[in-house]
Amino acid sequence: MTKFKKVAATSVAVLAAMSATALTACSNSRDGSHIVFCSYGDESELAIYTEMVDEFNKTYGAEHNIKVDHTPIGITGYNNYIQSMSTARNSYDVCVVIEDRFKAWATTGIIGPMEEYFNAVTDIDVSDVFPNTVNRLRLNVSNNTSNLSDPLYGMPLDTKPSALYYNESMFNKAGIIIISVDEDDMDAWNRGEIADKRGHKKSDFAKLSNVTVPKKGYYRSVRPYVSGFEWTMPASDEILVFNNRIPMNWDEMEDLAMIFSPSSNPNAGKDFGTDYGMFTEWWFNYGWAVGGNCLQDLSGDGEWNFSLLDSTPNYIVTGESYTGKWSGKVYNTGETLEHNDKFDLPEGKVMTPDNNGGYTLDGNKLGIRADVTAAATDGTLGELPSTRDAFTRYLRLGASKTSVIENAGGLDIAPNPIIFNTRTRQNYWYSGKMAMLVDYSTYIENFSKQATIYNFEWDVAPLIVYKEYTEPMNPNCDTVKIQGKEAGECNSKAMCVRARTSTQVKESAAKFIKWMASKEGQSLRAEKGHFPNQQELLDSIKYNGYAPKNITVFSENLQYQSAGDWWYLPDDMWIKTWATPLNSEVRNGTLTYDLWKKDAIPDTNEYLKKY
Repeated sequence: MTKFKKVAATSVAVLAAMSATALTACSNSRDGSHIVFCSYGDESELAIYTEMVDEFNKTYGAEHNIKVDHTPIGITGYNNYIQSMSTARNSYDVCVVIEDRFKAWATTGIIGPMEEYFNAVTDIDVSDVFPNTVNRLRLNVSNNTSNLSDPLYGMPLDTKPSALYYNESMFNKAGIIIISVDEDDMDAWNRGEIADKRGHKKSDFAKLSNVTVPKKGYYRSVRPYVSGFEWTMPASDEILVFNNRIPMNWDEMEDLAMIFSPSSNPNAGKDFGTDYGMFTEWWFNYGWAVGGNCLQDLSGDGEWNFSLLDSTPNYIVTGESYTGKWSGKVYNTGETLEHNDKFDLPEGKVMTPDNNGGYTLDGNKLGIRADVTAAATDGTLGELPSTRDAFTRYLRLGASKTSVIENAGGLDIAPNPIIFNTRTRQNYWYSGKMAMLVDYSTYIENFSKQATIYNFEWDVAPLIVYKEYTEPMNPNCDTVKIQGKEAGECNSKAMCVRARTSTQVKESAAKFIKWMASKEGQSLRAEKGHFPNQQELLDSIKYNGYAPKNITVFSENLQYQSAGDWWYLPDDMWIKTWATPLNSEVRNGTLTYDLWKKDAIPDTNEYLKKY
């Protein structure tokens, strides 16, 4: 799903003041001694940007004769300002670029490649910056690839990892015991040798005295829910345990959400005040976790295909390594095969998509490569659900029980987009209308304040993963048969340089940008409770009393989360082709999934030919 854009509330007076400042703070120095840095954000974001710029000016900037002016622009006018001033003689030099604008601005020449200038700055170390945040700033404009060899346009400034927020007070009311134990520590915790991350030993929970708690995100002691079987409300004497250090699988999350959903538990509204059990706006950690995606480059050179409804299995390396026969890529343990490497496709050949989510070569339908099937048999690879299976499992969360999605009914445990026409998803969660919400780290301070107002306890947990147990109907079995990879969406902002600036300005801008992305610059973010892009600094973040107990989940998620589908191509029109009817009609129950699917594949593939 494409995301809903968040528009921060900023007063008209402040917006006007910011815009006026921007119009008068244009760079007119071509020798690189004066740089204008243009940004946008909420109050806390702008404050930390200003503090970082001030520190640069006092230290590295002063030493190298570079003065940076920070020019904030109102959020609602920022994009228009950057575009309209991109060709002005006196304008900004460095700007903040959100991921869904990066490729559009690079392709239209608003921002320019900077790698040669970054490489020339050898006295600032950015080697500890998360590679997945840097590499998404690479682009070959001619074929729209983002390979490691493609030009680098900028450096990450900040990032917003996502996680699962949950209402702890609601869980307690439902009789769910909450523990915080890493999977590797569960045996020792079960033996009573250690306390969990909240200081609780197993002996602190009387109901667990005769129970060996499995290594699961959510455990119910009698009958776990498994998709395809009838769900039952936990019995009054059933033991329920939520472990916020272990990701739940698809079944466990649904099982837990059904307790708080009136569609499954008729007493949910009376007992908990909830309308639904959970909500996630994004399909990413479903599809990505099994190795799928909504867009594939069929040639490696920008021949794009809409692949969200690919019905063939995906594969993950369960042995030491596997070499793809189409790409030649060596995959390591835990990596999923890229699209072309799983098909029976000769090296150098390009498959043709059909209108049903399948692929052909020379008119013949393509199947899975025999070598891949053999590797799955001998244990080198593990077979995962198809991308279509993962995506439709996501769609079923909010679908009504009378709807039909790939021969299965909906679950009705999550609200649909129409609900948020009058209130935000964040408000819907902290006002107690649903128990769980997948969202960004940027909301932790506001959620802390709202929790005080609404008088509830809360915390965060990892995003769900695909995980299949050897005995799924046995509540005590935690032996994993096959597991997907951890995946999720992490939106971020980058610093890029206006293409029309002079060489001297670009040289100075490269120093400023690298400093802002370095440990020196990012440590200031950590001091103020913002997530840094430096691995080394994650343990030094100071939250000033508003962080949840399990805050490290966000830091852990940073290491694998990546850009959403709005980053893939220079604009989002290809997304709107399939996502607009999906979000506005299918998810709101006014268009069937089958009718949407009939047009989504051919229409999107036809539009993709324009890139």
